[in-house]
Amino acid sequence: MIVAVDGPAGSGKSSICALVCEKLGWNYINTGFLYRTVGVILRKRAIPLDDIETVLIVVDEIAENLIWNPDTSKVNFHGEDITPLLETSEAGQDASMVAKMPAVREKLLPLQRDLTRKSSRNSIVDGRDIGTVVFPDADLKIFMTASLEERARRRFAQLKSATVDSDSVDLQVIQDDIVRRDHQDAGRGTAPLMQADDAVLFDTSSMNVVSAVDSLIDILRSKHLI
Repeated sequence: MIVAVDGPAGSGKSSICALVCEKLGWNYINTGFLYRTVGVILRKRAIPLDDIETVLIVVDEIAENLIWNPDTSKVNFHGEDITPLLETSEAGQDASMVAKMPAVREKLLPLQRDLTRKSSRNSIVDGRDIGTVVFPDADLKIFMTASLEERARRRFAQLKSATVDSDSVDLQVIQDDIVRRDHQDAGRGTAPLMQADDAVLFDTSSMNVVSAVDSLIDILRSKHLI
């Protein structure tokens, strides 16, 4: 079975979905890492986004040389663990820009589907267009969201704990960045972020991780998926 989870940055998709899969013994697939990977490699190689021909060559290279471990969520490219690079604010910004490119999305679409369908277990797949584009026939679709203020607070706490110079982390800057990403994701011409007509709305604004995990499991149970 495939459960498609979409939603904006900071809604809790990654942490909640990963923990639910851990509890249920399911496979967790975060498709956002593909776009982050493209953005990270382009930035490392100083390749401009308007150089479409070179960008698509890099995407093909990533598709052939990327190894993702669904159990550890580690991403290796040409033998290098690039996971830490994917968790930066720059990677998120670059991913939103890359995701606006129809040609890139078209090339990554079959890779996203293959990652899921090759699994021998049930899967929760999260991203921005999973229920609307990648798996429109998913067994269940969920649109996970939270208030802007709560999403910014969560990202702030995450960066404070992960950044050596934690004093440089600014809550207002983070909130402004989320607003920009929301605008980019919802406004792009190809596969914009939106709630599928048959998706269950799941607002995590007032929930901690534990209660959100329990609530998502309750939704799966109510839909007779477990």
